[in-house]
Amino acid sequence: MKSKTLRGWYTVHRWTSLICTINLLLLCVTGLLLIFHHEIDDLLEQGHHVAAVADGTPRPALQQLVNQTLAANPGTAMQSLSFFEDDGAQFVGVRVGPPDAASLREGKSFFYNAASGEPHSIGTDDSFTGFLLKLHVNLFLGFPGQLFIGVVGIVFVLSMVSGIVLYGPFMRKLAFGLVRFGRQARMVQADLHNLSAIAVMVWALVVGLTGTFLSLSPLIIGIWQKTELADLVRTLPATTPKSLVAPDRAVQVANEAVPGKDLAFVFYPGTEYATKRHYMVVLRGHTELEKRVYNIAVVDAETGALADRRGMPWYMQVLLLSGPFHFGDYAGMPLKILWALFTVLTTAATVTGFIIWMKRSRNAVRQIDAQNDKQHPATTIAGMKEQA
Repeated sequence: MKSKTLRGWYTVHRWTSLICTINLLLLCVTGLLLIFHHEIDDLLEQGHHVAAVADGTPRPALQQLVNQTLAANPGTAMQSLSFFEDDGAQFVGVRVGPPDAASLREGKSFFYNAASGEPHSIGTDDSFTGFLLKLHVNLFLGFPGQLFIGVVGIVFVLSMVSGIVLYGPFMRKLAFGLVRFGRQARMVQADLHNLSAIAVMVWALVVGLTGTFLSLSPLIIGIWQKTELADLVRTLPATTPKSLVAPDRAVQVANEAVPGKDLAFVFYPGTEYATKRHYMVVLRGHTELEKRVYNIAVVDAETGALADRRGMPWYMQVLLLSGPFHFGDYAGMPLKILWALFTVLTTAATVTGFIIWMKRSRNAVRQIDAQNDKQHPATTIAGMKEQA
């Protein structure tokens, strides 16, 4: 590789790294804690403690929970049902909002124990890890903050790619992972920076790309709504239903159409994720990764008949699978520890890189140039620093 090309890559690496340094440190610290969010919630007694349900207790119908929620919130209309499991217990979220409001963001969710029908308070926003999650996702700035984090993710990926390009020429005549202790402090810091960065190379790219996808999720979901969902609306033109069959019937039809799956969501007609006439029943697999692979059954809300069934497009599947790969929460404590170790190494690479930049001086660069040029004069990073 020509020295001019290397200098160009070095410029990309230097400035992309500097641009995302502070934000990357914040994301590393909050991400490290969020890896263990269940354990932290339990330690702070902010976890979800569920009362035991006696054997033989009849499971409440979904329509019963819907009626209960609407009665407690007069003047609202149903938007969706959500289904999830936490610490072995199953819960149902009933979301209601203003009548004729398509956006789920305008609604509010109420949670129930799926086995007993008892109301349950989730309270994630009030917990310490809920605070960290908002800071990690959008810096408390909502959608603009989420997009900003997405841009930081793109810059971080560019920093990693440029670092990989530079690592080969720099280490061409040095042993892999060599740290030249006993040499100048700047040289040792550079070696530590290169070692910690190359050690987390693949992991950092995976986490950076998945984090970027998650941050850009509103845009990706918007594409799905304007393409796949719009096509579904065109394919199934129909009038607004005069009355709705119970969601229990829609779920039964969906389970028959897509057997062997668990419930994820039921979106009501007229909301942003359904047509004006149909329930959109979303089902998923059982394992931690399969839970992110969704199938959709479209059920006529007036007749209860199956209207269509579909899978998710590839870009939505990538988005859905990005969550567990980003946070490392799909294979128990061993994977969490591994994710935490990689996060610490990424933090070390960020800190050492910033220290090197802060302590830069022409004398130090000339000294490193003089020593490294003897080994590989055309490809030293120090030489490029003098020329940049």
